[in-house]
Amino acid sequence: MTYFQIKNLSFRFPSSPFHIHSLDLSVQKGELVGFLGPNGAGKSTLLRLMMGLLKPQKGEIFVEQLALSFIGLRERAQKIAFVAQSTDFPFPLSVWEIVEMGRHPFLGRFERMSAKDKSICEKALELCDVSGFKDRLYSELSGGEKQRVLLASALAQTPEALLLDEPTLSLDLEHQLRLFEIIQNLHRTEGLTVIVATHELNLANRFLDRLVLMKNGKIEADGKPNKVLTPARIQSVLNVEVDLLKDRKKMSYFVPKVQKAVKN
Repeated sequence: MTYFQIKNLSFRFPSSPFHIHSLDLSVQKGELVGFLGPNGAGKSTLLRLMMGLLKPQKGEIFVEQLALSFIGLRERAQKIAFVAQSTDFPFPLSVWEIVEMGRHPFLGRFERMSAKDKSICEKALELCDVSGFKDRLYSELSGGEKQRVLLASALAQTPEALLLDEPTLSLDLEHQLRLFEIIQNLHRTEGLTVIVATHELNLANRFLDRLVLMKNGKIEADGKPNKVLTPARIQSVLNVEVDLLKDRKKMSYFVPKVQKAVKN
């Protein structure tokens, strides 16, 4: 079953040469998809269009065959959760208070959380491995811990689809791996439709089921990672020469070719 259907989508920021032009894409319910490409490829912009945070100049986005433009903000938040690259809050909040925010689309004005709502928040904390510091201030956490808290808040929305914009940006390798493992596990155990915008070539190749390779607002390739990611295509899209290697478990990974120093 198709969950997201994008038809003839075009978008341009005012006074900017960047644009998405006549893009077509479909994402099936329950897929684990990555948008991969260089800066300015259109990955983050496409995610924001799919959330309704930006309005296309042309074309339409459908969610389960219903035009996104006809889905109200509250209903949209009950269906789709979005995790930004990073989020700061202007006042001190605990981890628990931030995760609680995920239940707001389901509560009436001045309505308090029920036992069921609290149970959902507790489960989200556990799934993202942040239960141990739910009483700590968000501002005191490391970058990796903050991203997992934001992910837990998104899960508290009990969404059908989860969109993540560069979730490992500025994280060290340990936290990058941990976050991708959690994302993969959520997809498998919770049945979520997950879309991740990322620059991380090897993590995308290892953890994601499908890759949409983008450049200049267009789709260059779409399919299984081992079909999409070839050295020639990586050089063409990412402008980097790489070697394709395999480890002892036959897992493939890419390493940049070492450029020889030019002698004067």
